[in-house]
Amino acid sequence: MGHDLITIYWLKALEYILALSYLPLFILFWKFASPKREATVAVHAAAPGWSDQLAGYFQVPANLFFHRGHTWVRLDGGDTVTIGVSDFAQKLVGPLGRVQLPTVGTSLVQGEPALVLDADGASVPMLAPVDGKVVAVNEGLAASSDLAKHAPYGDGWMLKVKSTKLASNLKHLLPGPLAIRWMDTVCESLGAEMAPMELGKVYLDGGQIVDGLARSLSPEAWDEIARRFFLTGDGGRHA
Repeated sequence: MGHDLITIYWLKALEYILALSYLPLFILFWKFASPKREATVAVHAAAPGWSDQLAGYFQVPANLFFHRGHTWVRLDGGDTVTIGVSDFAQKLVGPLGRVQLPTVGTSLVQGEPALVLDADGASVPMLAPVDGKVVAVNEGLAASSDLAKHAPYGDGWMLKVKSTKLASNLKHLLPGPLAIRWMDTVCESLGAEMAPMELGKVYLDGGQIVDGLARSLSPEAWDEIARRFFLTGDGGRHA
């Protein structure tokens, strides 16, 4: 009986010794198996997508109404509004040569071309956000189109329009909070266009994204890209 008890203890001890002998092998196996997974996680964490890069890059004031073609409306009181182009529009097109504005008295139709941005030999039309008659134009843009770039929601305004359908027109526009969410969707679309590109190709030395993103996407046909986002060209799929 005592001999059997000693044999049992000896066998148990042998089992523990064998188990401990496998532990270093398991640890060694784990070290070789896990680095690839950790490296993959590190690469993804260090390489954010273009949507992340563009998030918050375009200004969207909460007190304005936006047309999906990237023009905006500010209520001036009564049935008169001020109209301009969005920060997204001026950054996508890039440096402007001039802005072609309609004359006072011109009738505009919501969703139809109202003004034209000229840049680098290309003309990019922008849509009217409301119906109405032009009662004033920003004469300062004739002297310096830079106003539209440096202050798109301030001194860079384009037109003042008297609208007889303002209430119904506003139903088709995006107020500030909705416009901010809409801009997130636009950034995702633009990010998808930019996905094949290297980040360095559209960044200046100071870390700022270059002016005229459409040119970075396609130097040969940047105006066509701009028209797609502004819904004035064929296949306006970014609404």
